[in-house]
Amino acid sequence: MKMQTLKVAGLMALLTLGMSACSDDSDSNGVGKYVLGFRTSTDPTADYIVYTNNLGSGSISATGNGKEQDGWSYYIKAGDTYLALNYTNSIAKGYKVSESGLTEVGQFAFERMDCFGEGTDGTAIAIGAPWGGGSYDCKIQIVDGESVSITKSVTTPIYDKAFDAGVQLNAWPTATWVDGNKLYVSFYPVLGGEDWLTPTTDTAYVSVYSYPALQYESTFKDTRTGPIGYYSSQPCVLKDENGDRYTFSSASIAAGFTQSTKPSGILKINKGEQAFDDDYFFNVEALGYRLMGGAYVGNGIVVARVVSAALDATLPPWAAFSVAAAPIHNIVVLDLNAKTLKVVAEIPLHGGQYLTPFLVEDGKVWASVTVDTNNAFVYQIDPQTATATKGARIEGSEIQAFYIR
Repeated sequence: MKMQTLKVAGLMALLTLGMSACSDDSDSNGVGKYVLGFRTSTDPTADYIVYTNNLGSGSISATGNGKEQDGWSYYIKAGDTYLALNYTNSIAKGYKVSESGLTEVGQFAFERMDCFGEGTDGTAIAIGAPWGGGSYDCKIQIVDGESVSITKSVTTPIYDKAFDAGVQLNAWPTATWVDGNKLYVSFYPVLGGEDWLTPTTDTAYVSVYSYPALQYESTFKDTRTGPIGYYSSQPCVLKDENGDRYTFSSASIAAGFTQSTKPSGILKINKGEQAFDDDYFFNVEALGYRLMGGAYVGNGIVVARVVSAALDATLPPWAAFSVAAAPIHNIVVLDLNAKTLKVVAEIPLHGGQYLTPFLVEDGKVWASVTVDTNNAFVYQIDPQTATATKGARIEGSEIQAFYIR
């Protein structure tokens, strides 16, 4: 599947609100405990933000509930403001939630926002990536939730020079985070153009910038695994209780890479360091799977979405992004310390989605699971037992974001 096709199909997903059948801005049942990005269909998409008090039973629907967005959107949160980045009209809208409902509190225009992370003091980081080749520059933006505006924007290369002599490569950002007075950005090299070829897949890369000045400083790397993350700002860099970061390298063809030259695995960046920990590497592919995204639960335990390495080798690029495609994903529990993997048997093989959401609550993890367009449910995963319970039916194609109010 070509990237341009994905773009035309609606390459991105974001804060979506209530249904066109909704003539009232308020939720008739009152705003619930959970705020969800919700997609009712895949082609064309219909996106909403909805509310519910119960993820464990019943059904979740946009009918009479929440607000509708104008088109395909991404979801981010800055402070207590929910931001819907609409890729149909390149307008971001900010919303606040109270017991009376969801209220729009501002909006701004943007050029590109492709990778997201939490900033400081009620801000979010949004990075616009180079598209189509010929440029090393990206646009790093600080978005303020209270004023619903871009308060700083810097155009800068993601790295200092091309990695392969004679080949100009873009660098696509996959995750970003702030640690002290530094901003980190993981990325993968990609040859610009419709086919999105990835000729360099044997190294994990992270660039470092000053924060909040956003000036490029350096890039560090590790050759034990491939690039960190993949397209669409998946949750691929996880923070533990100590402030250390664990990075997921996918190496998955289904995730859009056109080759796989290093095993899928997990590296560690200790808090405040600008280097990978030489003493830590978790080779997940040696256990039979390639990583997609995950959520850190605590005490070294992670719930992750994966694809079988053997199956992945047979799949076309971008297969991981379609909920309507053949089911390919498992949910597993990883122990980062023991370096073990347990498949959660109660969750069936399922399709993929953009910006794969998880929600950690009271030591359990909620996940959106879509087997096909008529079979979508929320599951609650118990990481201590590596088991799961089927929860509410999703009266649509998938949940695009989970938040607890």
